[in-house]
Amino acid sequence: MREYLAEPSFADFTLVHAASLKEGLDRLGAGGIDLVLLDLTLPDCTGLETFTRAAAAAPGTPIIVLSGQDDESLAVNTVHQGAQDYLVKGQGVDARIIARSMRYAIERKRFEEALAKERDLLHTLLNNLPDRIYFKDQKSRFMRISKAVWEQFKLPGPKEAIGKTDLDFFAPEHAATALKDEQEIMRTGEAILGKVEKEILPDGSVTWAFSSKFPLKDKRGRIVGNFGISRDITEQKRAEEKLQQANAELALKQEQLQEALTELQASHEAVKSAQFQLIQAEKMQSVGRLAAGVAHEVKNPLAILRMGIDYLSKNLQKPDEETNLILSDMAEALRRADTIIMGLLDFSATRALDLVAQDVSVVLGQSLALVRHEAGPSIKVVRELETDLPPVKLDQNRIKQVFVNLLENAIHAMPSGGTLIVRSGMRQLTPQDIGHDQERRFGEQFRAGQNVVFAEVLDTGQGIPKDKLANVFDPFFTTKPAGKGTGLGLTVAKKIVELHGGELDIRNRPDGGVAATVLFKI
Repeated sequence: MREYLAEPSFADFTLVHAASLKEGLDRLGAGGIDLVLLDLTLPDCTGLETFTRAAAAAPGTPIIVLSGQDDESLAVNTVHQGAQDYLVKGQGVDARIIARSMRYAIERKRFEEALAKERDLLHTLLNNLPDRIYFKDQKSRFMRISKAVWEQFKLPGPKEAIGKTDLDFFAPEHAATALKDEQEIMRTGEAILGKVEKEILPDGSVTWAFSSKFPLKDKRGRIVGNFGISRDITEQKRAEEKLQQANAELALKQEQLQEALTELQASHEAVKSAQFQLIQAEKMQSVGRLAAGVAHEVKNPLAILRMGIDYLSKNLQKPDEETNLILSDMAEALRRADTIIMGLLDFSATRALDLVAQDVSVVLGQSLALVRHEAGPSIKVVRELETDLPPVKLDQNRIKQVFVNLLENAIHAMPSGGTLIVRSGMRQLTPQDIGHDQERRFGEQFRAGQNVVFAEVLDTGQGIPKDKLANVFDPFFTTKPAGKGTGLGLTVAKKIVELHGGELDIRNRPDGGVAATVLFKI
């Protein structure tokens, strides 16, 4: 060996010689040895034991057995126990072969140590990470799995999964989906990242995993399988589902609460409306009783005054023009007062109606004929009266009184001319016709979808000021000039219609003028 070391191929080696195993082991313990050339026949030890003791003293140092024993069995045993090479003296072993073997042994030992380190790191990851890691071949058969995987599969160890597929551990529907994904990865070389998978086990239980899958390549870059890593998110998924369910229940409760609040507000408005109607009804009853009393008390004095005016008119000897004018004004004032008294009596009257089945179009047409002369040539009258309407039980004279009042009001609203539309027919009420609780057009006896007979009087006048529209049915309220109205016409008309079980609605038209609508139940 000293002669070999003198050759250029050994220039980077320094030889340390030990004549016995003990001496050699002591030197190894001192460190700084990169390679051991070991003879198995030493003064203090021979055979395989020599290698065993040397390997135990320097577990990280490569050992080449250089022996004179041409024993194949011994050579195989030493290599199996970690020897880098077994060279037999005198069998073609020269300096070149020994130098090559020494260099190969050192490099191979370094590679094995690096590989062992990587293997230990991989074992550490596979055995300690809570995530599930697996490697599969081209047929999606398991080649290696982490501890988390074989614990999920309830296996005694990882070897029991080798060669098996997802179909051995999952329900067919999940196994088929996983196989399809893995075949697509191996076909395209494209990874699947962050996929949420619903895993169904053979017993029907369900788990959830957050998975990423990748193509597995060899040193040449060829795809030879696939591998993946997944994390169990079952608890998070269940918590998410519970949260979603709680949110849905909360939203439902909130919706129910909002509905209850809306109903409460509607009930509150209805109560307010009912209270207002009760107050109005009581007020009207009080006004009616007062009107009846006033009418009876005033009627007799008025009759005496009328008799006095008639007497003076007949018995004055050649009255002058001024006297005649005074008597005429007095008679007109009495007529107006009498008209008011009659209106009050109509308003306060409680006598029964004379109800007979009538055609509303016929009654409305007759009422129009009574006031046609008041319209004059400046007002265009448009008749839109439907024929063969369902008969409605009416007190004809009282309803005529209502229609005449509405027609006269429309004519008086157009002193400079315009268009008077008189319309009747049958229709089905819509929600827009009824209105909402805060501004309901008709009483509770009318509802959306109900068939009714209607009569309408429309004009093209200036309309009613908004601040006065709510008072049109109040007694003695009028928008007409002094001397043109008593303020009782609409009050009496509304009461007559309500006695018939109907409704009278008066509102401004969007394009100008007023629309008066009377509804009758069929």
